[in-house]
Amino acid sequence: MSLIPQQSVEFSLAFPPQVTVRRELHSDLRDQGLLLRHRRAMTVGDISAKELVLWSTTSPIEVTVFVPVGSLIVWNVWRDNAAMHGLLGNAMIRDFELPDGAVMLECSDGHAPRESTDLRVELRFDPARAQEP
Repeated sequence: MSLIPQQSVEFSLAFPPQVTVRRELHSDLRDQGLLLRHRRAMTVGDISAKELVLWSTTSPIEVTVFVPVGSLIVWNVWRDNAAMHGLLGNAMIRDFELPDGAVMLECSDGHAPRESTDLRVELRFDPARAQEP
């Protein structure tokens, strides 16, 4: 885990976990989202896709995603003028492990200074050791 700002975070998953994504905070200035990408399909409810976006305006505060073994890449996105943006301007994401093993992500969209937090989410992996070091 790293407190160093980066544009995306990658998790290497040793066996298929459930990942619970809980939105702790989001800016009201523009729609904020968390994009999850995997080379194989992930599942949320009855939706399966290799790329999922959990929007602050449409997804529940807490969502469980079933993820296959492999690499899960996560970054923040936002809507501006009806288009989805990510990895632009001052966009960044900081990740750090919580004492209980969950991972907190603090994200800044491309508009605000990199140190600001436009979106904060907690990721909980179940089983907890599904993430490789």
